[in-house]
Amino acid sequence: MSINAAIVFAILLASIGGYLLLARWSRRLRARLGVTGGSIVSADDSRLPAPNLYSERLGLVGRCDQLMREGRAYLPVEQKPTAQRLHDSHVLQVGALCMLSQDVYGRRPPFGIVVLAGGKQERVPFSTDLERRVLSAMGQMRGILAAGEEPGPDWVAHKCCACGYHPVCWEPSGGRHPRAA
Repeated sequence: MSINAAIVFAILLASIGGYLLLARWSRRLRARLGVTGGSIVSADDSRLPAPNLYSERLGLVGRCDQLMREGRAYLPVEQKPTAQRLHDSHVLQVGALCMLSQDVYGRRPPFGIVVLAGGKQERVPFSTDLERRVLSAMGQMRGILAAGEEPGPDWVAHKCCACGYHPVCWEPSGGRHPRAA
């Protein structure tokens, strides 16, 4: 065997080994994140970029932490690594992502997934009731923004200050929550 053939063979062998190691690492990472079943289509990180999901019909844009494909359905996955239990805000967020997934991919997902602390998975059924709740919350949020009102007493400094709507929500009180003054 010539030196060139040996080099090509070594590169091919290294490539196959690298692919197998990457596949194994990916399975372990998914298991550690609590994501099992299906295949990951996109992820909100640099290795597997996630597109923004946009629906003109809903006037909504969102991005899943992961988007999985199981059969013909696209399932949104949200990571809540510090949450010990499922909160209503998590359910509404996954519901909105299910609605976006349906509009973008043309298939209604049967559920979305929230992964809590310790990798515990919670399936959130995508029901018509959840869809109505999401649309109601969106209507309330749009009403608050249109009226220029402060959004209410739920001030979470680290989240509110980082939000792009912070100047809109808190502008009447000088960009700060009245209780934070």
